[in-house]
Amino acid sequence: MRSFFIFVGLLAACLIAAAALTYPAWLVVGMISIEPVHRVMLRVAQLLALIGLIALTRRLHLWGREALGYGVPARVFGRQLLAGWLAGIALMTPLAIVLMTLHVREDKPGDTVALVSLIGSAILSGAAIALVEETFFRGLLFAAVARTSGAVAAMVAPSLLYASLHFLGGRLRVSPEEVGWSHGFQVLARLFERYSDPLPLVDSFLALFMLGVLLSLVRMRTGAIAGSMGLHAAGVAAIAVMRQLTVVNPSAPAAYIVGNYDGVIGWAALVWFGVITIGYALLTRRAAGEPLTASR
Repeated sequence: MRSFFIFVGLLAACLIAAAALTYPAWLVVGMISIEPVHRVMLRVAQLLALIGLIALTRRLHLWGREALGYGVPARVFGRQLLAGWLAGIALMTPLAIVLMTLHVREDKPGDTVALVSLIGSAILSGAAIALVEETFFRGLLFAAVARTSGAVAAMVAPSLLYASLHFLGGRLRVSPEEVGWSHGFQVLARLFERYSDPLPLVDSFLALFMLGVLLSLVRMRTGAIAGSMGLHAAGVAAIAVMRQLTVVNPSAPAAYIVGNYDGVIGWAALVWFGVITIGYALLTRRAAGEPLTASR
């Protein structure tokens, strides 16, 4: 687990450094466009994290196709990616049907949405998010933890971090004339404000954790992140489309089955993801003692 805590420590250090650099970065960005200070701070943190991760993974000898989760041949990777994407749509469809049948989500009133454009945008957004998050969580972080602490830890620890990061806040509205050195640290202080009242987050947190375990299991059983990437991308796209076309009906008797995170991921998703995870684990279980691809 030492590698896992090193990665977490790096991310924390990048956030602190980004808070200190937010004001000068905002001034530079302001030469092109005026952006909210919280957005500048998070972009600086992402840039620092990228630089730090490249340096750290090289130092830990984790920089390579296999550790990143790209170790299978391109043809196999593409096949797994497509299979994962189709499985992701199949995974989200029953959940959407349940939410609509129970009137937890209902058709959104208003202007007609350009469906083709919406679906295209959702697919591209899902692909971008999945590429970044799967490369980090089920690629580098999975490999690092699996190498030192085994398969179970490699599924659990990154999944906890994956779920936790979904509830970061940090929005800060400041007029351009008032932005100063302290505002980066104000954004940093607000990042964890949603955790001041954690109880409403429990259902969504557990559902996201279970999803992380499922994605990690797919990565472990296939030897690459292609399947988990496709599954993740399709899930993000499906949720994006659902949120654009429907709204939560808070007066529905079963409204409690969706969380307040995005109106989709909640108790119902937790149960469904759990069933799929157990089913996938049983259907694809390997002989005990077989080594992990990621730990070689």
